[in-house]
Amino acid sequence: MGIKNTFSAYFVTSIIKLGLAGLIVLLINVGFAIGGINHHLLLPANEPIKKAETIQNEVVHADSIDFSSIPPELDYAIFNKKTSEMIKSNLSRRNKEKAKEAFQNPSKEKMSSFIRYDSKNETILIYYNLKVQFANAEWRKAFPNPGVWLTSLSILFYMIYLVWSIRSFSQVIIQENQKLIKVARKIEEKDLNIEFPHVRFNEYKDVMGAMESLSEALVKSIQKEIQVTDSKAEQISYLIHDIKIPLTVIKGNVELLEVMAADDMKENFTDIMNSIQQVEQYIQEVIDINLNNKQINMQKEEVAINDFMDKLKAEIRSLSNNIIVEDFTDKETSLFIDANLLIRAINNIILNGMERTPQDEKVQLIIKQDNDCIQFLIIDKGPGFSEEALKKGTELFYTENEGRTNNSHYGLGLTFTENIVKQHEGRMILSNNANHSGEVLVELPVLIREKG
Repeated sequence: MGIKNTFSAYFVTSIIKLGLAGLIVLLINVGFAIGGINHHLLLPANEPIKKAETIQNEVVHADSIDFSSIPPELDYAIFNKKTSEMIKSNLSRRNKEKAKEAFQNPSKEKMSSFIRYDSKNETILIYYNLKVQFANAEWRKAFPNPGVWLTSLSILFYMIYLVWSIRSFSQVIIQENQKLIKVARKIEEKDLNIEFPHVRFNEYKDVMGAMESLSEALVKSIQKEIQVTDSKAEQISYLIHDIKIPLTVIKGNVELLEVMAADDMKENFTDIMNSIQQVEQYIQEVIDINLNNKQINMQKEEVAINDFMDKLKAEIRSLSNNIIVEDFTDKETSLFIDANLLIRAINNIILNGMERTPQDEKVQLIIKQDNDCIQFLIIDKGPGFSEEALKKGTELFYTENEGRTNNSHYGLGLTFTENIVKQHEGRMILSNNANHSGEVLVELPVLIREKG
């Protein structure tokens, strides 16, 4: 793990590459200019001035200017002194206008780009510009600023390289980051089969090493949690078994005594049997939940909603007459459910609502549906859920004593119900309505048939 594998070294290397690319572009520009001058493709910036000096004596001592004596590298305009007419020129149209203005008004500003020589009858204005130009006159007219063109092309190519380099640099960083993100997500999901990919930079290797250590600690923690949970479930299973044996003995003896007892004692034995049944129900709920939310074995099948509602209503009628059922379902709808478990889960909510509702009030069960789901809304007439109950109402063994009419609730019903609902790919929501009464919403997906 040398310094060359660090992120900072990679960054510095990238900067150096960009600098070298810029230097190469600059050297190409300089080399092109020098090579062009050496091969007479380009003229040096001061070449027009030198060439102009070679004809100065000949022009100033002549009556008229000999066109043939003017070097072809020069751009010029010749004027008649008497008529101020331009006799001959190889300038571009724009520079011709500049030459006319300079001849007519030979101020320092106008003459800044011209060299003027006067013969007896004519004047020559030689145009110069301190920049590299093409030696060929036609090329000079077509491309008056080859240096600008060369510089522009060089900048364009350099910018393309710069964008490509930045993109390549960012792709490397993104790929390395994605490796870390992928591992982090697997750790978050408590995936125990994590493959740790190879990373390029030492800094990322340190982070990946820390994640690997975290993953190992997570595996140990989950294994320990499983062991503790299994041990807890096993201990409670033993406890339930130990409770059921004497409970069975008690139940048998109570039934025997009830047969032998006088009529005025029958009511006492009935209370005892009801209490025993209540304990048995409590034990059964503990078994169902299994204390660690294990998956309950289900026998799911396609059930028509009207068949399910008939069975549900029959079960509800057996619970109490203080329950109002409002059914707004589409009778052609079907569900994929374990009907018995789901009915038992809904009954748990209704029983919970009945405990919270005064005897002279009624619990409402409203069943609605849309294209995707069936909704079971249970509304009681009690004091509503407390803030704590809204947060912890489905936790195992949680009870809320306020507003209860009896002490038969052990904090198991809603836990069992939520477990069943989740295994049907649904959800359960506890809330309070505008009248401050409690509401429990159970939402289940309907069975959607593919159109073929």
